[in-house]
Amino acid sequence: MKDASRPRIDRYSWPLAALWWLLAVAYPVLLIVAASRPEFGAEFTRMLIERLMPGLASRHVHMLVVAIRKSAHFLGYSLFATILVNAFLSFSRPPRSRRTLAIVCAAAAIAAVGVAAMDEQIQLTAAFRSGSRQDVLVDSLGVLTALVVRIRRVE
Repeated sequence: MKDASRPRIDRYSWPLAALWWLLAVAYPVLLIVAASRPEFGAEFTRMLIERLMPGLASRHVHMLVVAIRKSAHFLGYSLFATILVNAFLSFSRPPRSRRTLAIVCAAAAIAAVGVAAMDEQIQLTAAFRSGSRQDVLVDSLGVLTALVVRIRRVE
């Protein structure tokens, strides 16, 4: 039973919307900064793994570096897509139609994949980084997974 004397917190208030939009803008800004820093590159990851696991064979180090970096791409863009969906949804109050959710998810997907492509393009210009289409594909799979989970949560 709900207590009528307790003030109800509006989950769709402007401070929460501002937080979602701050996170949505901060993510690509952090990616741009990271693209120009060597400590976010594969060589740095390799060095960390070799220090943490000195007896590991070179091919196993390489496999671990790839697994960690691709997982980070997938999870990072899943998170970014979720942030974008929440930011876009902050423009409307519940109940929302399926059409609204579909439009929001499409906008989030376009924005997130666009940021992924931009990030890889920036990495192509950095001396110690390398951009790749495969990373954009992994990022896109992360976005798609987050959006499918979000849509299924409504059903």
